[in-house]
Amino acid sequence: MNQLAQTVTDFIEPVIPYLVIGSKKAAEEAGKRVGPEVWELENQLWGKLCSRVRPELKEAAGDLVVAPSDPELKQVLVREVLKSFEMNPDFAKEISVFMEEELIRKLTAEQRMTAFQQSPADKTGVLEEFNKLLEEFVAKYSIVQDSERLEAGPGKEEIMEKEALMQKTLDFASRIQYGDARSLALSLLVPHLEGPGKQELIKKALSSASNIHDEAERAAVLSSLVPHLSGPGKEELIEDILDFAPYIQYGDTKFQVFSSLVPHLEGSGNDGSENERLGNEILMEKALEMASGIQSEYLRVQALSLLIPYLKGQRKEETIEQALELASNIKDKNMRSLALSFVDPYLNGPGKEEGVEGDLVQDLSFNEQPKSKMN
Repeated sequence: MNQLAQTVTDFIEPVIPYLVIGSKKAAEEAGKRVGPEVWELENQLWGKLCSRVRPELKEAAGDLVVAPSDPELKQVLVREVLKSFEMNPDFAKEISVFMEEELIRKLTAEQRMTAFQQSPADKTGVLEEFNKLLEEFVAKYSIVQDSERLEAGPGKEEIMEKEALMQKTLDFASRIQYGDARSLALSLLVPHLEGPGKQELIKKALSSASNIHDEAERAAVLSSLVPHLSGPGKEELIEDILDFAPYIQYGDTKFQVFSSLVPHLEGSGNDGSENERLGNEILMEKALEMASGIQSEYLRVQALSLLIPYLKGQRKEETIEQALELASNIKDKNMRSLALSFVDPYLNGPGKEEGVEGDLVQDLSFNEQPKSKMN
């Protein structure tokens, strides 16, 4: 039963975020990542595990979404799966039979092989192997670029070889188990992603980044992805990053990703169509939700202020009021003045008098009080 619980957890681990979210879009993304056939099997297995009323199991899976690749949290999930088996041996037999499907046996064997290859290896060795692949790809990339400058242009074989190398390098980077090494590898590779499948490659890099445990390393990859948000599929990629926001725990990390993302909201959904307009409204609501989830009041004011120029109508006025109220309630005088200065450009009339100017008057009147009263 111990071995079965471990194998089951290993099998569903790559798609746990999609299983926990459980939306139609999450299912589509999971299908793209692991293939529809594999996703169907993983989803079936998850359904069987959740058919037993054990909220502890779902809670353990949710914790693993927040902190992917944390070995301790993974073992918590293994133990919860094991408890389900121990409580019902017939259920364990049912799952054991399910896991004997040929495709599942092949996949679990591949997972064990990958883990075996990397478990004794040091990070230096893994990164050296990645650098060889990256250098090979960059060399081929340069050859194709040189060919593009010539009248004949690059040959079909050259382009296919370059794209194959790009895919191979990304696959290798995505499988690196060391979070910091994977973060470094993905950050180095992302600027080179291009071509017709660029958006899909970036989504794959985003998916791999979501499994990095350390938030600073994860943010580094997300931030390296942001400059490449352009062209077809831009809005979808922005939405993917915003959907990932709830799983960023620390406010400063969340603000780092948010502030790099906001400038790319410009031009989203401006082609005039109803679908694009609705899509843009959804993006803005998700961006507001991400900003509101920043714990620090000072950073939250700054985040909301960054977003204000992209909002319209009543939503814009509400956000200005929210940012002003937050800034006015910051206890530290210097921090409050700085926070109010972020909101000040968007205030008019009475609101402006109550904002930065009002705050400065309050500070000056406080400083001019007789010392006896201050004491």
